[in-house]
Amino acid sequence: MIDAFKEFPHLLAPIKIGDVIYRNRMFCAPTGHTDDIAPGQPSVDGLMSFERIAIGGAATVAEGEVIIDHTEFTKTSWPRDIVNRQNFNYARMADVVKRHGAVPTMELCFSGSGPSKPSLGMFKAEGRTLEGPCDMEKNQDGFPVKAMTEERILEVIRDFGLGALAAKRAGFPMVSIHAAHSRAFQHWFSPQENRRTDKWGGDSAENRCRFAVMAIDEIHRVCGRGFPVEIRISGTEIVPDGYGIDEGCRIAEQLDGHADIISVSVSAMDTLHPESFSRTHLSMFYEEGHHADIAAEIKKHVKHSLVGIAGGFSNPWVMEEVLASGKADIIYMARQLNCDPDLPNKVRTGRVEEIRRCMRCLSCFSTTVGKGDMLCSLNPEAQRNRENYYALPAARKMRVLVVGGGVAGMQAAVTAAEQGHEVILCEKSGELGGAILCEKNVPFKENLHLYIEQQKAKLHKLGVDVRLNTELTRDDALALKPEAIICAIGAQTVKPPIPGLDAEHVHSAVEVFRNPELAVGKTLILGAGLAGSELAIYLSILGKEAELVEMGPAINDGGNNCHGRAVLDMILQHKIPMHLKTRALEITADGVRCEGPEGEVFYKADTVVYAAGSIAKSEEAMAFYDAAPTFCMVGDCEESSTILNATGTAYTAARYLGRYDH
Repeated sequence: MIDAFKEFPHLLAPIKIGDVIYRNRMFCAPTGHTDDIAPGQPSVDGLMSFERIAIGGAATVAEGEVIIDHTEFTKTSWPRDIVNRQNFNYARMADVVKRHGAVPTMELCFSGSGPSKPSLGMFKAEGRTLEGPCDMEKNQDGFPVKAMTEERILEVIRDFGLGALAAKRAGFPMVSIHAAHSRAFQHWFSPQENRRTDKWGGDSAENRCRFAVMAIDEIHRVCGRGFPVEIRISGTEIVPDGYGIDEGCRIAEQLDGHADIISVSVSAMDTLHPESFSRTHLSMFYEEGHHADIAAEIKKHVKHSLVGIAGGFSNPWVMEEVLASGKADIIYMARQLNCDPDLPNKVRTGRVEEIRRCMRCLSCFSTTVGKGDMLCSLNPEAQRNRENYYALPAARKMRVLVVGGGVAGMQAAVTAAEQGHEVILCEKSGELGGAILCEKNVPFKENLHLYIEQQKAKLHKLGVDVRLNTELTRDDALALKPEAIICAIGAQTVKPPIPGLDAEHVHSAVEVFRNPELAVGKTLILGAGLAGSELAIYLSILGKEAELVEMGPAINDGGNNCHGRAVLDMILQHKIPMHLKTRALEITADGVRCEGPEGEVFYKADTVVYAAGSIAKSEEAMAFYDAAPTFCMVGDCEESSTILNATGTAYTAARYLGRYDH
């Protein structure tokens, strides 16, 4: 075991800001549990979610995007409110976080003219007048924007003070201001959007930042100078028509000394644009700490405030290097602390190899927006805290047979062994990991394969009887006399009925992921689901020419529209041609004859790859149905889906074995 304080002296160093002491430099970036109760405060499940992060050792736990505008609550559908209601549950949140040694913080937000796509996002525009620095006939979403009067500006400044004071009275020792990701202040910072001619805008960075500076100063006035105030800004707007890092530095210069912490992010005004979204919410295609150089440039222009940085962090050595090199003073994590809330404690105790690293698949974001739960592909316990807080009936020890050693099978075996069962895991191949092993050398899947190695280590540590090169029949299973069978035999690749598919220059996506040297010359990929699209990106990274043909009108993101945006961002950056609404008719020796929107078309290709998805091995799985008193199908053999589905179904099936009527 490593000496953590020698390896990570900066990351583990405590820090005092104002009157508040933080136990390390690993801060929780503002997030929000979607399960808010009617008055706009976290429910019991929300409290448990925040408490779990505190238990794991983070320095702060942050509730995100709480509105402060006293007129706004009745005009939007956004539930989080600090100024209009009694704050009992926010007080409870502060208490449960502080009980575990972390600092609770609240991100205060004024929507103004709001983020892009407000009808899809956080602040609905219908029924209210959007407010911004200048009159606009229509914003990006077709809603009118009214220029704020000075009287209205001063009213909102006062509301920031009232919101912070309410948070302080509820037990929060600090607050943050959201001034990035197209929230109100970013519109005021923008030279392109803030064209006022008074003291609140125009060419002067001082004028454009005055609104935010006065809001910070008002919070310090009412809450005290020892009450830390953090502000999150976009260090650059990324897109060509937005402001760049030079302007980000000028903004930071104005905020310096007013804010205690300047938290650096990146985003365009249109936060749903793939080019912006996948860097604001850093996708797996970018290296960890991608924004660190932006923070470093801003830090050169800041003398009095601390600088923090988020950027897909999961590797403590990378975090330590960012801090040690002086690029930033604080590391922020959000998705990583959902994937492994115990990361800070694992760093402190030298158990770095046990950290479950977020692979930045964006399933948490997608399930939050689409289903209301911030789930995690690699951490099946995420947001299922009641199961862990309230004890289930004691499990009767069972002899459990897990059939299949892919992602679902390994999770099922791990969870069953952790519940005290005797577990046998049989895998027909010579290696655990399943179909996903074909992507083991893909650079943006590094953390997924680290996770697989960690699962292997857990199986060994838990004493699971792992039997490789063991393909079971029903009779084999009966001979092992299991009391429960969890079947996780996965799915099989679909071979589309296209003439010419069996030619030597035609391969499946799995084969090419496993051996990219099969992609010779120009490669045409049939299918722009995640497998086909990610393969095109991988080949492009390797310097190979790839092109996509897709029957549908867009990338098939498999239900993860957030990662779909990240994939589209890479396709655009790598200039990968994509032919939508196009169906392959025939594969020939020199290309593929297709039918597109304009009729028949021929695309030349030296190599053809099919990525038509996979189909669950449900019928094969059902062969084991009556081979044990208890039988469950999990993962892809139940429904060909995602890693999120695989780990979630496997965890749940194994956790309830031997309880209730089992």
